[in-house]
Amino acid sequence: MTAEIRTRAEHLGPEVRRPMVLDAALEVWIEHGYAGTTMARIAKAAHVSKPVLYACYAHKDEALRALMAREEERLVGAAQDALPDSIDLDDVGAVMRTAYEAFFRATLEHPASWRVVLDAPHVQDPVIAAKVTSARTAITDQLTALLTHYLASTDRPMPGRTTRLYAQNLIALAESNAATLLQNPGEWDPADLAEAVTDLVLTSWL
Repeated sequence: MTAEIRTRAEHLGPEVRRPMVLDAALEVWIEHGYAGTTMARIAKAAHVSKPVLYACYAHKDEALRALMAREEERLVGAAQDALPDSIDLDDVGAVMRTAYEAFFRATLEHPASWRVVLDAPHVQDPVIAAKVTSARTAITDQLTALLTHYLASTDRPMPGRTTRLYAQNLIALAESNAATLLQNPGEWDPADLAEAVTDLVLTSWL
């Protein structure tokens, strides 16, 4: 019976098997890091033979680029969902706390995805590094536009490059504290962390 199940599994087409292979690649990346991820380890984690694996992805870089694309799409979506549609002039702090909390909760919902994305800038694959940079740029553009609209409604307009710098630093804070959540599980609740980060931002910048 086991041999029969294995035979049937190995006859699954690449399109059906690729998501399963990416799930296995994610497990291997988390355990061994990018450098330690090999096709042999992915095949073992996915419970498939090497020929089956190579029918899905021709080499390690192709598999990990596909994995990065999937995790990036998931996390960029979470980051975009955390951004408000507008900033309440009467309570910018509440808007910021809500956005940070949503971002931090998304981090805890997809911890493996975040570890991959946080690790990605340190890998040697230029395609993966470029994808991370592109995703961060898109989020920065959205946040810059939001801040520009908000600041234009106040008595504190500022040059475009300064507004973008604010946006970049707000994102850096979010990423840094997302890493804190993952590295120190249980130390912070997302709501408490969002409150602390928001207080820091409001005290320092606004």
